[in-house]
Amino acid sequence: MEWILILGLLGWPGALWCGVLWQRERRHTAARRQMWRNVLQTLRDCDHDGATALTAMLESYPGAAELMDDARATLRAIQTRHAELQRGRRDLEDVLSSLQDAVLVVDQEARLRFLNAAAEQLFEVRVQDVLGAHLLEALPTFALEAGVRAALEENRHHAREVSLYVPRVREALLRVAPMRRSQGGVGEAGAGGAVVILQDLTELRRLERVRRDFVANASHELRTPVANIRATAETMLEHPDDVAMARRFLPRLVSEAERLARLVSDLLHLARAEAPGERTRETVELSALAAEVQEQLRAKAEQRHIALRSELTGAARVCGDRAGLEQVVFNLLDNALMYTPAGGSITLQTASPAASSTSTSSTSTSSVTLTVSDTGIGIPAGELPRIFERFYRVDKARSRAQGGTGLGLAIVRHIVENHGGHIRVESEEGVGTTFTVTLPAAGLDTGS
Repeated sequence: MEWILILGLLGWPGALWCGVLWQRERRHTAARRQMWRNVLQTLRDCDHDGATALTAMLESYPGAAELMDDARATLRAIQTRHAELQRGRRDLEDVLSSLQDAVLVVDQEARLRFLNAAAEQLFEVRVQDVLGAHLLEALPTFALEAGVRAALEENRHHAREVSLYVPRVREALLRVAPMRRSQGGVGEAGAGGAVVILQDLTELRRLERVRRDFVANASHELRTPVANIRATAETMLEHPDDVAMARRFLPRLVSEAERLARLVSDLLHLARAEAPGERTRETVELSALAAEVQEQLRAKAEQRHIALRSELTGAARVCGDRAGLEQVVFNLLDNALMYTPAGGSITLQTASPAASSTSTSSTSTSSVTLTVSDTGIGIPAGELPRIFERFYRVDKARSRAQGGTGLGLAIVRHIVENHGGHIRVESEEGVGTTFTVTLPAAGLDTGS
C-alpha cells in the first residue's frame, strides 16, 4: 500500500530515483557489515581487550543490532583463546621455575626480559629489581654479557664454561641460543633476542678436585712404604748371610709392612663409611661399646704411660651400624693416644639422651653424646677447620712416626654423618683437645 502511494505521489521518475537510493544503501550496509566482520576477525587474532571494547561500542551504536551476534561469537572465541594462552604461559612459567638451571631471556638489545627462580637464587636478585635493565647492569658479570653479545651478533649457539664473581665466585656452564621467529626462520643477527641457560658446576668441580687430590695423596702414601720395603729387601738380598744386617733391617721391614696394611685398611674403612646403604642397623648400647674399645687400647696406653679414664652412663642407646660406631670410638681414642705425651690422661664420656622440655614428642630432640678429651699437644686454631680432611695431618712427622695414616678423623666424620649426627672439636695448644660426637638416640629417624 505504501509503495502504491509513493508511486502515485512521485511518479515513475521519482520511483526510479528511490530504487537507486535503496540499492546504494543496501550496498553500503553490506559493505559496512563486512568491514565490521573484518575488524572483529583481526581482533580475534591479536587483541582481546580491543574486541571487548568494540563489542561494547556496537551495543550502543544505532543500526548495529545485526552485527551483535557475530561480535558476541567473536568475543567468546577470543576469550577462550586468551584463557588458553594464559594457561599455557602459566604452565611454561611453572616448568621454568622448577628447573635447577638458571634460565634468562634477553631481547635484541641484551635487556633482561625474563629470569626463573634458579636465576634469582644464583645471582641473589629479585625479578622486579632487574627486569627490563641491561644484562650487564642487572647481573654485572662480564663473561655472561660477552657470551650473550657474541650469540646475538653472530646469530648462532654458544656454549662455554665461565666464572661468575657476583655475588660470589661460581663456576658455570653457559649456553646461549638466539631466539627463532614463530615462522621457523632465523631473523637477522641480533634481531630476536636470546635464551640463556646457566648450569652451576661449582660443587661438581670441587668434588673433581677432591677426587684428584685424594688419588694423588693415596698414591703418595702407598708409594712411601712400598719404596721403603723394596729398598730394605734389596739391601738384605745383597747380603743374605749377614745375620747382623737382618736383625737390623727386619724390624723396619715389618714396620713398613704394618704401615702399608694400616693404610689399606683405612682406605677400605673410608670406602665403607661412604657407602652407608651397605650396612645393617641395630640398637647399640654406646656406653658398653665404648668400654670394650677402651679395654682394647688399655695395653697401648699403659705402654705409653697414659692414664685412661671413663665416665660412662647407661641407657645411651643409638640405632646404627655397630662396626661403624666401634670404628668411631677406636679412631678417636687412638688419635688421642697418638698426640698425648707420657704422663698425660684421656677421658672417655657418654651421656644419656635428654629430650627437649618444650617438645611433646618422646622422639623429638633426644640425643646421645660421646666425648673424648685428652691432655695432649693440642691443635692450632688455624688448623681446626681442616682436621677432618683426608690425609691431612697437623704434625706430619709425628703422625707418620706413630703410624698414622691421616684418614682416621675423615672416617669418623663420614660414619657420624651417615648416622644422622655431627662432630665438633675444641682444642688449645699445649692444653689438650676434646672431640664431641652427638648421635640421635635409638628410636629417632636419622634421615640416612
